[in-house]
Order: sequence, then C-alpha cells, then structure tokens
Amino acid sequence: MNPIAETTPVDGSQRAAPSGRWWQSIDRLTERLGDLLNPILVKEARQALKSRQFATVFGLLLVFIWGTSLVGLGIMGPDASYGAYGPNMFFAYYMALAAALLVIVPFSAFRSLAVEQEDRTYELLSITALGPRQIISGKLGSAAVQMIIYLSAISPCLAFTYMLRGIDFPTILFLLFWTILLSLGLSAVGLLLGTLTHQKHLQAGLSVAGVVGLLIAFGLVCTSTADLLFYGPLDFADPDFWLVNAILLTTYLSYFALVFYAAVAQITFASDNRSTRLRVIMLVQFLLATAWFGYGWFGPARREAELLFGYAVVAGIHWFAMGVFMTGESPDLSLRVRRGLPQSFLGRMFLTWFNPGPATGYVYAIGGALTAGILTLAALPYATTRWARIADVVPMFCAFGFCYLVIYLGVGLLILRVLRKFFPISVLASVLLHTIMIFFGCALPMILSELMPGWRGYNLLQFANFAWTLAEIVDQGSNFAYAGSLMVILPSVAAAVFALNVPGVIRELQYVRVAAPARVVEEDEALAAAVTPPRPPQPASPWD
Repeated sequence: MNPIAETTPVDGSQRAAPSGRWWQSIDRLTERLGDLLNPILVKEARQALKSRQFATVFGLLLVFIWGTSLVGLGIMGPDASYGAYGPNMFFAYYMALAAALLVIVPFSAFRSLAVEQEDRTYELLSITALGPRQIISGKLGSAAVQMIIYLSAISPCLAFTYMLRGIDFPTILFLLFWTILLSLGLSAVGLLLGTLTHQKHLQAGLSVAGVVGLLIAFGLVCTSTADLLFYGPLDFADPDFWLVNAILLTTYLSYFALVFYAAVAQITFASDNRSTRLRVIMLVQFLLATAWFGYGWFGPARREAELLFGYAVVAGIHWFAMGVFMTGESPDLSLRVRRGLPQSFLGRMFLTWFNPGPATGYVYAIGGALTAGILTLAALPYATTRWARIADVVPMFCAFGFCYLVIYLGVGLLILRVLRKFFPISVLASVLLHTIMIFFGCALPMILSELMPGWRGYNLLQFANFAWTLAEIVDQGSNFAYAGSLMVILPSVAAAVFALNVPGVIRELQYVRVAAPARVVEEDEALAAAVTPPRPPQPASPWD
C-alpha cells in the first residue's frame, strides 16, 4: 500500500507527519553534518569516548563533584543561607575540572599521536587524502570534544556556587575562559611532543616529562586561582586589567599558532618546506612584543627605562629559543623546496632567511636579536627613570647578551654539523645539545672556582657563565671590575664563532630555484584549472 495515500486525505489537505519522521530527518541532517567534519576528529572522538580511560575519568569526576556537593552542603548547614561560601565551593569544583582539562585531556592528546608513531600506523594516515594540518587539527578537535563533555558535567556546579555568594559571575567566566585556552594550548604542546620521535624508549621519557610538566602546570594554575579567589578579587573596571589580558591573549595566540604548525611540520613529509611558515610566525611574535612594549613606552609606562630592560630580556630569550629550534633543521634542501625559492634580487636579499636550513636560521636569530638591541639603544636616550645606572647597565647588558647568543647558538651549530656526518639529527637533539651546553657553560666554571680557593667569587674564569655575568652587570653597572676585559673577550669569541659558521651560511645561500619537471608542471596546471578558471597573465612580482 502506498504510504503517501495513508497520510493524505481524500480532500487533499495535508495531515501532520508522524513524529518518527522528524527524528529521521534530524538523524539524516546530523549524518550529513558529520560527513562535513574532519574524519580524524570523528574517528578520534569515537575512540576517546568509548575508551575505558574516558569512562573512568568521567565517572570519577561525577563521583567527586557529587561527594563534594554533599560534604560542602553538610558542613555549611543552615549557614548556607547567610554566609559567603561561593569561593570555597568553586575552588573545590575547579580543582576537579582543572585536573581533567589540564592533565587528562593534554596527556590523551599526546598519547593519541605518540601511539600512532610507536605502532607505525601513521603511515596509513599519511597515504590518505588528509593533509598534516587536517590530522593535527582533527586530534586537537577530539581533545576539545572531551573538554566540552567535562565542562558540561561540572558547569552546573560552578553556576551553583554563584548562588552561595562571595563570587561573581564575571569571575567564574574569566577563570573558565583562561582554563579552556590553557587546556587547548597544553593539548597542542602534547601533540607536538608526540611527533618528536618514533622510538619507544624516547616516547617513554617524553611521557614522564609530559606528566611532570602537566602536574606542575596544574599546581601553578590551582595556586593562582586560589590567590584570585581568596586574596585578590578581580577589578574588571580597571583599564590595566584588560591591557594585561590583551597582552596575554595575543601572546597565547601567537605561541599557539607556533606550536600547532610546528606539530604540523613534524609530520609533514621530509621533502616539503617545514620552516618558512614557522619563521614567519616567529617574526610576527617579535613584532607583537615590540608593538606592546612600544605601547607601554609611549603610553602607561611613560618612557621608563626599566621597560627597555624588560624588552631586551624578552627579545633575547625569544630569539635564542627560536635559534635553538632552527639550528636543528637539515642543511639539505629538497628539489621540491628549491622550486619555490625566490630568484629576484629583492627576494633573495630579504626572503632567503625564511628558507629551511640551520645556517640561515642562525643568521635569522642573530638578526632578530640585533634588531631588538638596536631598538633598545635607540630609545635609551629618551628614557626617564629613577635607576641611576641605567645608561651604563642597558648598553652593556645588550652587548654581552648578544655576544652570548651568537656564541652559544654558533657553537651548537658547529657541533651539530659534525654530528650530522655520523647520524641524522632531529630538532629534539638540538634542544638537548643546547641544554647541555648551557648547563656546563654555567656550572663548570663555578665548580672549578670552588675547587681553587684563590679563584672563588666572580673572575674571568666565569666568562662562559652568561647568567652570572649578566647578573653582575645589572648589579654593578660600570663599576663591574671585569667589564673592560669582557668587552674584549666576548666580542672576539663571538666574531670567531660566527666566522667559523660563515662557510655553512654561504653554502645555503648558494641554493637557487630549479625548474619543475614538465610532468609536475602539467599536473599542477591541471589541478589549478580544476579548482579555479585560468586567469590572464599577471605581472611578475619583484619578490619571486
């Protein structure tokens, strides 16, 4: 029998469809929406939500908040209607939420990609039509889905604390906002750690380090939240409050992008360009820091020289850390990368430093640190400050700090170049090498001074100890007894180290663009024509 005839009366009027058809329509709509989602997101979300680990954690979270509610209300008793118990109950709920969002979710993201590397199942993903960015974003989206489920379970309890008085709703939203962002950031870091190595024993070490780091982050966040709740109420009417949050938000977004695309670069095939996008982000981060310090210099700080000192420190740390990662890159450029190299004069002059390569990365980091030093010294004559020795401290601090950056990054690059002759070097190996260099550069001179009674205290033996040297400069300024000697030693050593790295820089600068094979050109043109219609010839760019 025709089903339409059953639901359509003889007079032609339309009766209401059965309720089951509404559910079928919704089901078909959700299926179509699911097909539009990232396949990795769907797969990872299904696996995570069906896993025993998620069920255990979610069950423990529910039991904890249920027990906390009973115990808390029992302790408050009749005073719940009169006292201000909101902060206490909120902090108890928040610790459970922070444990799930700041420890469980990021570690699950780390293990989701680490298991792919250990079991060699990532190769199955790499041969699909999914790109590296889709794989990382899908796994990060799975972490976000778990986070939403944990939030849905505990958010009613957090809203309940508002009714207990003592805490306002904007504070609740503010803490949840930054906790969510921090959870996403830690998940991105976990994905990056999961891509660093394929070896199981190294993955085990990274797992231990990751758990320790997450527990430290959890403790710091809980401590800071307790201080805000019980000792320092947030002043949302203060403009400086929003200024600080704007600075933190832009810093977070820039480093989140750096970590995300670093994870993407780690799983990209070896012949692709892994560096240019990251180096652009590094430059954007530096420009953001410069813009914020410039705003403070011309605005609220009123040209205080201490702000210049802080800018020099932040810029130096940024470019040294970025240089450590860049010097761990491979010095060989694949034909695929060389096809996209700039070939004009302006392009080779300004854009070559964004190309992959440890030597160009070394010069790129030096150029960034030098630019920060020049900006600091250019603004120093216009400073107004109560620090009497600022005119002596800042130039010496910038000069010595720049020399240490050139020396440590340069020596690390030379050692990595020698090690590459025997076995391949990864970015993780570069980080470990520079960490060891910093440790011995600071600890070994101090140990030798303690072993020799006549050399105790600061002396020229400590010239490799950048931390102690820079601290002495800040403390003594022009009265630093060894300032004259170090002004000769450190620039000389820095110039020698840079000169030893010049051949590697020249070798990487000699890479030029190569023509793509005819087959590749035909395939690219066919793909481009399938996406967009052909355009008329365009004028050549001077940067290409």
